Amino acid sequence: MTRTDFSWAKVSAALRRRVAEQEQLAWEKGEAAAHLNKGQCASVLALAERIGEHGVVLADEVGMGKTRIAVELIGAVNEAGGRAAIIAPPGLGYQWQDELKRGGVSVPPMLRGLLGYFEAWGAAEASEQTPWFEVPTVLLSHAFANWRLGEGTQRWRRELVPEVFAQWRKATGSRYPNGYLHSGKYDKWVTNTAASIVNALRDNPRQPASAWLSDVTAQHPWPHPEVYTDYGNGSLYRSWLEQTVGIGLGTFDLVVIDEAHKGRGSGGGLSRLLGMLCGAPDCRRLCLTATPVELNVQQWRQTFQRLGLDEAVCDRLQPVIDDFDQAIRHLRIHWRSSDAARHRYETAASAFQTMLRPYLLRRDKREDADVLRFTERTRGESHRNTREPVSVDVQRLALPWRQAVCATEALSVASRLEENATAKRLRLTLANGHGIADLLGQIDEPVEPSASTPDQPLNPLDEKRQQRVQWWLKSAAQAFQSPHHLFEHPAILATISAIEAVHERKEKVLVFGRFTAPMRVLVRLLNAREMLRRLDAGVYWPQSVIRADDTDDHSEWAAVQVAHRQLQSPLDLAAIPELLARQYNSQGSRREQLRRRLLEWLDAGLGEHEQVPRAMFGCLRDAELNKDLADAAEKHPVALFTRAILDLTGDPAGSPTPEQVCAAFRQLLEAASDRYADDSDVAQDEVAVQWEPLLARLQDEYAHQEGGFARLMYGGTEQSTRRLLQMAFNRSDSFPRVLVAQSAVGREGLNLHLACRTVILMHPEWNPGVVEQQIGRVDRVGSHWSRQLDEELERDVPAAELPRIDVHPVIFRGTYDEYNWQVLLERWDDLRAQLHGEVIPAREAEGDLEYEKVLANLQASAPCFSPLRR
Repeated sequence: MTRTDFSWAKVSAALRRRVAEQEQLAWEKGEAAAHLNKGQCASVLALAERIGEHGVVLADEVGMGKTRIAVELIGAVNEAGGRAAIIAPPGLGYQWQDELKRGGVSVPPMLRGLLGYFEAWGAAEASEQTPWFEVPTVLLSHAFANWRLGEGTQRWRRELVPEVFAQWRKATGSRYPNGYLHSGKYDKWVTNTAASIVNALRDNPRQPASAWLSDVTAQHPWPHPEVYTDYGNGSLYRSWLEQTVGIGLGTFDLVVIDEAHKGRGSGGGLSRLLGMLCGAPDCRRLCLTATPVELNVQQWRQTFQRLGLDEAVCDRLQPVIDDFDQAIRHLRIHWRSSDAARHRYETAASAFQTMLRPYLLRRDKREDADVLRFTERTRGESHRNTREPVSVDVQRLALPWRQAVCATEALSVASRLEENATAKRLRLTLANGHGIADLLGQIDEPVEPSASTPDQPLNPLDEKRQQRVQWWLKSAAQAFQSPHHLFEHPAILATISAIEAVHERKEKVLVFGRFTAPMRVLVRLLNAREMLRRLDAGVYWPQSVIRADDTDDHSEWAAVQVAHRQLQSPLDLAAIPELLARQYNSQGSRREQLRRRLLEWLDAGLGEHEQVPRAMFGCLRDAELNKDLADAAEKHPVALFTRAILDLTGDPAGSPTPEQVCAAFRQLLEAASDRYADDSDVAQDEVAVQWEPLLARLQDEYAHQEGGFARLMYGGTEQSTRRLLQMAFNRSDSFPRVLVAQSAVGREGLNLHLACRTVILMHPEWNPGVVEQQIGRVDRVGSHWSRQLDEELERDVPAAELPRIDVHPVIFRGTYDEYNWQVLLERWDDLRAQLHGEVIPAREAEGDLEYEKVLANLQASAPCFSPLRR
């Protein structure tokens, strides 16, 4: 815990030198050779000016490279002798490690919980231990502090506080507290951790942690681990545990908070984690978020509080924020007719920019080089196409579905929530398919009387109304009489049509949804339809069996039956399982050829300097020696890697080259290993420990013979599988061609842009900030769209034919779904007014030159926080 002579002046100097090196590299070898682009360099220089005074919110739009800017700051802090903590969502640990590695910053694997915390002190020899407080940069999960420590929790999870307190008393008072020596055996890792923390504090007695430990141990009885077991949220002992764990992490000069808009409440896990970390007296925070505000302007205060600003500073900012918000709302009503309204907005915008500018940096897509080229060629058009929704028109539906829509609308009028929740819920879920199966079982249930007493008869009017409700419920149910009703859902069918249209031009599709059941049905139906097409055309399909579950109306076999009917497939339905098995087995010789060549190609193609790949190859070779390869089942490691490599190279029936095999092997290791690195000092025993978990992850993903044209990523998807899916989706030739992601899982941080430029919003959100995050998965620096744009500009194609980022919401017209979309559009306008300066949507003046000039002047008056336009 000994600190060197750190200063923010040294950090600023290091940042300026780094930018100069990048600019020199770009001048000598071209901008593509530099690690930072022009806008990122400008942001780094702006940080150099401000970070010594206070923290900064880096609020660049999604996909502009905020992580790379943060890595430069972290590297400069380490170079100046300081320590940095990075707090990121749990699913983004490997992406952060990749960016840090590219930026020359060394960091251990993401710290996710108490077990990983104690592992730092788990080495048998003290000389092998590297305490957390000696690590220059620590990467923590947002959920690190979400410990479940109830009465029945394992003892080792609550031993740290009594052990640290006991050793501190022994070190400062020459004796252990009463009862300690008879309190049982402590976990060795916990004991090592406590001893390390106490010894470090004794070497630096002036630290605030030393005074805190002395005060607590003097004022409170020693917390016997068998007596004081309540470490739940809000308890005294939980706060002691959080404080003690924070002491073990050490003192930080910089705290970087990725996705800083998450968990805004003071009682959330992220807020508790921030309170746990020990900051130096001049500690600074860097908040990374594309959406510092999402729903209302009051969230500005929450953002600046997370930055660590004093309440007095927040109090000075608040009136300016409120005045700007009021000026926007007034302008939206009178922007055409009132000079006073426009003047008021311009004045409020200027004050807003002046007051927030020291704490806020934001670049938006309009400054991106590719977007600039696009808008210049199209004379100001947006590079995003959001004007082509996947629309479901009630008038064009089959009669049963039209009856269902009419019935649910009638239910919304006739029913009362306290009398029949089913009726109300049906209206909300009809458009997205969520819960329809559960609701069907409730439709025939009798309606309970709502009278105040059981013996009191119903009012005749209420009785008639309840009879009408029951009649409308039964009418709605007529559309769902088919056992496979979700496969026939109009919104799902419309989504499939949109996806298959994109697939025809050989591009991938990213679909976002909220509800698992319709998302799973979408995936199964897409796979069934593609399988039937390929079997009919004689094209190989990587699947040998179809799973059927008689208890599941939406099983894989049920999807095949429905797809067969929808496509009017000429194939004999009963013969499909045999046809699948025969075509899969016919490719066995090609798979066998690669199996037998795999080890030879890897041995020749992997470099001697590639320590981890070579070590993993050694484990794979040992596995082959332990079992006859000719008799290997699909789960044998060599067969497993063969299947995975064939999937990744994009042609399971083809013959990849040795170079492709080695590249796919490296990518598999990187995606499926928690601790993949090219470090030359990696220990062989550590690789051996990683081998079995690696095989288990690959087995979960690749051992089954199932087509993966479309894949589902939802809350139950393992982290390792998510990484493998991300890697495969970013490869243009491999499955999956369609990734259906649950919004909460795939909307933030994930890079899904290397082979996709189309986003379909199957279940549009209420929060525009969430939608921006979703679109940002494919609208990023170095995206598939930007590469296509380069190609089309070189070919000098007409502006109308240039590629765009296509965003298609699925809207079920005439239902609650349409109202949801209208609310989202209004909130989206509010978000653009706050963050993009688009206080009046351009569509309101389209075609009117006079009003277009008014909007242009308003746009010029909008607050600007870009370091490129200061």
